[in-house]
Amino acid sequence: MSPPLSNEPPASVILADEPAADDAADIAILCEDGAGKLRRDIASGQPQDTSGLIRFVVSPDSELVPDLLHKLPGRGLWVACDRASLDLAVRRHIFSKAAKRQVTVSPALSDQVHGLLRRRCLDLLGLARREGAMINGFEKTLAAVKSGKCAWLVEASDGAEDGRRKVMAALRAQSFAAKVCGCFGNAELSLALGQENAIHAALVDGRRVQRWSFEMKRLSGFEPLVPAHWGPAAEPT
Repeated sequence: MSPPLSNEPPASVILADEPAADDAADIAILCEDGAGKLRRDIASGQPQDTSGLIRFVVSPDSELVPDLLHKLPGRGLWVACDRASLDLAVRRHIFSKAAKRQVTVSPALSDQVHGLLRRRCLDLLGLARREGAMINGFEKTLAAVKSGKCAWLVEASDGAEDGRRKVMAALRAQSFAAKVCGCFGNAELSLALGQENAIHAALVDGRRVQRWSFEMKRLSGFEPLVPAHWGPAAEPT
């Protein structure tokens, strides 16, 4: 989308956040399938759907704070959800320019956001398991894949190749392939799921799938979701 030629943005483009009254709508957008509100990416200057942006606010102490859930009060500063865009915004002091005040920005902002996104994804896995939407263990995961109930296959990045190869082969044999996550290690998955030695897991269809897919799409702006040597895998949409 090209930026408007006049000084007035189109009705669907919101250049600045409304106060707290708009927070509920922003949170709802995180779960919507399809287009949401448009915000101006301060790094590129282009309006983008909020699903592809990270929101930041400036604290009373003039510190930049990531707002992953889009609910903190205050005027939002939006940047495309990828490392290159955040690094550019930090390097060129774009946050201070957009806020029209001096803003304290951590030089490790990209790493901070990356870590928050990883934590968010792992927390959602734990929540899915408590709700009965997560299956783990080799045999149960393999059965979920073969039955077509698996929406996301989650494999530990440091798991044994033999088991992973069998599960992945079963996945590729399906007419509708589940998406694959291979960016978390055994220790991380075990802690998130509250079980020992979590290597293979399947997120089954349900209300958590859309939120998990949304967060994984954002995480993909900072790291590959599947190691290259694993071969082809379905990417999140």
